[in-house]
Amino acid sequence: MITPAWLQAAGLVLWGLAAGQGALGALLAVVRLLATAGGVRLKLADRDLNRAVDLSSLAVLLTVAAYLVAQGLPMGLLAATSWLPAVLFPLLLIDALSDQPLRWRHLAVSLRRSAHPDAERVATLGPPYLAMTLLAVGVAAKPAAAYFWPLAGVLLAWLFVARSAQRATGIAAFALAALVAAGGGYLGGVGLQRAQLTLQDWVLDTLASSDTDPYQSQTRIGDLGRVKLSDRIAWRVEQAPPARVPLLLRSGVFTRFANGTWMARRDAFAEASAAPAGALRRLTLHGESSKGAAILPLPIDAGPIAGEAGTLRRNAYGVVRVSDAPPLLDLTVAKPPVAAAVLPPAAAAEDLALPPGFADLLQRLPELSALAQGSEQERVAGVESWFAAHFRYTLFLGDETQGRRDLERFLLTDRAGHCEYFATAAVLLLRALGIPARYVTGYSVQEYSRLEQSFLVRPRHAHAWAEALVGGRWVEIDTTPSAWLTIEEEAAPFWRPLADFMSFAAWRFAELRRDMTASGHPLAAWGLGAVLLALAAWLAFRRARKVPGPGIREAGADDPAQQMSRAELRSFRALEQELSALGCGRRLSEPPRAWMARVRREGRQVLSESRISAAGEMIEALYRKRYGARLRE
Repeated sequence: MITPAWLQAAGLVLWGLAAGQGALGALLAVVRLLATAGGVRLKLADRDLNRAVDLSSLAVLLTVAAYLVAQGLPMGLLAATSWLPAVLFPLLLIDALSDQPLRWRHLAVSLRRSAHPDAERVATLGPPYLAMTLLAVGVAAKPAAAYFWPLAGVLLAWLFVARSAQRATGIAAFALAALVAAGGGYLGGVGLQRAQLTLQDWVLDTLASSDTDPYQSQTRIGDLGRVKLSDRIAWRVEQAPPARVPLLLRSGVFTRFANGTWMARRDAFAEASAAPAGALRRLTLHGESSKGAAILPLPIDAGPIAGEAGTLRRNAYGVVRVSDAPPLLDLTVAKPPVAAAVLPPAAAAEDLALPPGFADLLQRLPELSALAQGSEQERVAGVESWFAAHFRYTLFLGDETQGRRDLERFLLTDRAGHCEYFATAAVLLLRALGIPARYVTGYSVQEYSRLEQSFLVRPRHAHAWAEALVGGRWVEIDTTPSAWLTIEEEAAPFWRPLADFMSFAAWRFAELRRDMTASGHPLAAWGLGAVLLALAAWLAFRRARKVPGPGIREAGADDPAQQMSRAELRSFRALEQELSALGCGRRLSEPPRAWMARVRREGRQVLSESRISAAGEMIEALYRKRYGARLRE
């Protein structure tokens, strides 16, 4: 089946409308129509076509890889699929303009040096390109049933016109089949659309490396362990000198503990004040929002925030959430006007609350009970020293579903665990000693990238610690052994440097696209124009190198050796067809000499000895012509 140029152009226009790239889709459609109507033909050699296919394959791989790194599964795969019509359009254009068609030996590397008959088969790109375009439309399009029937009518009209002469009759049967196909397609499309949305939501919930609800109000012991499985870059942090390492960035503050779960107080969020002009910069955050929402990871002493981030709201604990935000976030956090906040009066009771039975647990730890008579600083220092002297960090704890029972085992028996156990135990022990404390989750910023000139924050850096009210100021208490990050880094994949580089490139490209879109310049159209211009320049350069100057004979035009080589090649292919009809055909990628050796062993029943000898002499002549003096028996 041959798809006409107008149908491919219509598919590109439809893709542009569905993907929100109407100008780009229209531009591609016009170029595709002009390629057929203009009468321009390019004289391309096999090497040119091979390179065009290789560059297109490389472009597809880079597009998929970049989106996977930038957005992860499954959204990255869907986004890359939606851009395939634009990525592969140069190859479609070359196929339309080339004076020789694309063959399977151009598309498949294994067939490029093969004389197998399948290598010479013409590869028709039109139908698969149209199918891929419609697939990209389905991925990028939003539900719009009103467009289905007009488009179905166009396709059915084309099928009616394209019918073969033998099927010119039977209009009633065609109409009935078209009605059944269109109705079934509509119902199937609706069902597949709903199934796709359901499956996509399920995959997002299963594979997403970050919490799909950025305003989560509770966390269980073990939740951070699942978050740590991801190694992607979630935030980029630029600190004003002198940089603090490690820097703890908080994204959640929890006050009530019950049955292994920490819960946050449902405080009202008030609109956060913007940073005043001339405020000293504390740090800069670069990240992404999820459907326009995010919780900003901020230090305990974060001041006002500046930047284009939608609506910023802050609660009494200093947690800042963003709504109606753009996809890319670039925010500047100023230094606070005061060093630290005081304890909110309404939070005092919750910051000292203990789960039932925990006070009795303190009596089984006499070394900690003895700290009750000391000052606040002595009690805090005593708890930190006790954890440092008697506990170790590990990720392998077995069952984590029993809440307080696991915490007792952590404190009394195992004395080994991950940050959630250290933070939970520290908060409850400090409360038992009369010091208000809270459970905090967020990130520990320690990894610096020389490439990006900033600190990288990954889900693997997710961390939990305690905050205690000491001397009227909230201070960070991190009792987790400092070797925890080294242990976590041992699980980092070996391809991290490549993934980080691609993530950095994708982030810079996203910023460039955002800036150009804001300035009114469509980046996609400029990018495609640059690619097409570069391709045209390359082809023109290739042609210029092959044009002989005045008075210079073109190499190979009257060369007897060259003419002899072509004649022998035709004889070789005729020999292949002859022996293939007798059951002794050459196998795919089989060297000619190995083929002849097999014919001598297996073909004596259907070939005479003289015919086998003549075929062998032809193969040897080809080898001598190809390799000359370098030939070795």
